[in-house]
Amino acid sequence: MIIERSIDIEDAVRLALKDHMTVYCRPLPKDYGLPCILVSKVGGTDRDKIDTFEVVLDSRAKTEYEADLTLRNAIGVLKAVEGTAIRYVTVNSSGSWGNDPARPDLAMCSARLRIVAHIEHATI
Repeated sequence: MIIERSIDIEDAVRLALKDHMTVYCRPLPKDYGLPCILVSKVGGTDRDKIDTFEVVLDSRAKTEYEADLTLRNAIGVLKAVEGTAIRYVTVNSSGSWGNDPARPDLAMCSARLRIVAHIEHATI
């Protein structure tokens, strides 16, 4: 049977970023490299053949400057690859500051994105 389904948006974002920075999908591994980006799908909607995903990027680094720079670079890369599996990227909020809840010694910066992608066809 051929079905239509959403793409794995977390993995699509990971693939888009992996050549430019250290990037993980949830769960964050116990031993992770810095600076890094964690990709989390947190919601979304579908309409016809288009999905609109809500994705959060959490940037972790030793300093606030490095966390912010890594986050801005990640958003820039995602906008540069628009038209691939990732059709369109909109930033809903960016630059929220804080410390990593598991590692208070690390700076963390987050952005919430809206990412549009076409559905895929699969045989099951």
